[in-house]
Amino acid sequence: MESKSPFYVEINDLNNFARLVCALERAPLPTFSMYLKDEHVFAVQTEFIYGIPVIYYVKFANPNLSNQYLAYRCHGLSETVTLVDIASNPLFVYSPIINVEKLPQVMEKSSRKSRRSSYTKIMLRDLESLAKVAAYKTIYDEPPLPIFSFVNGKKKTFTLGTSLNFMDTDSLTYFYYITIEKEPEKFLKYSSQKSEKPFFTNHIEEHGYIYIKIIKLSKEHPLVINED
Repeated sequence: MESKSPFYVEINDLNNFARLVCALERAPLPTFSMYLKDEHVFAVQTEFIYGIPVIYYVKFANPNLSNQYLAYRCHGLSETVTLVDIASNPLFVYSPIINVEKLPQVMEKSSRKSRRSSYTKIMLRDLESLAKVAAYKTIYDEPPLPIFSFVNGKKKTFTLGTSLNFMDTDSLTYFYYITIEKEPEKFLKYSSQKSEKPFFTNHIEEHGYIYIKIIKLSKEHPLVINED
C-alpha cells in the first residue's frame, strides 16, 4: 500500500502533549522527537483517517538529545512535566522518547485537508452525551478517548470533541462535539453510577469516577471543517 502524507495537528503546549501521551493510559504512548520543517517537535500518531495517519505534535526548541523519557505527573490541582534520562520515580508516568534521525519524504509535509478526508461532524446536545462517547471504551477496560479543545473561529467559543470510529476501520470517522462559552479545565469528571452531571476539574484523585483528559490545540482542528 502506498504511504500517504500525514495530517499534522498542533497541540498548544508541552503540558497538553504530555497529558495526551501519558495521562490515564495503561501504557504511555511513545513520543517521537524529530524535525518538521526545520523545527524540532515532539509527536505522536493516534489514528488513521481514510488511510492517512493523524499525528499530534508540539513544538519544542533546543532539545537535549540525552533525555530518554517525557515524565508526567498529575497531583492535587497541578501537573508536572519534565524531560529525564531515566524512569526512576514511581510517582511519574513515563513516555519513552524515540529520536528520529530522518523522516521519509512523504512524511515531511502535511496532507491537504478536504471535505472527503475530514471527520464527519455530529453535534451533541450536552456535555453528558460527550462524556458517554469519550468513556464508552471503559466498559472494555480500555482508557477513555481524549477530548480535544480549540477556539471556535471568530466566535471565541470553545469546541470540545472526540473522534470515534465504531467500526474500527480507517474511514468514516465521526467527530462528536459540543460548544461551550468558557475554556475548560484539564479533565472531565464523569460517573455512570451516580446521578450527578459530569463537570470539569484539575483533580483526578477521587475514586469512583471516570476521568477524561482534555487536550488544548493551538488552533482549530484541521480535520474538523467549520461549516458555520
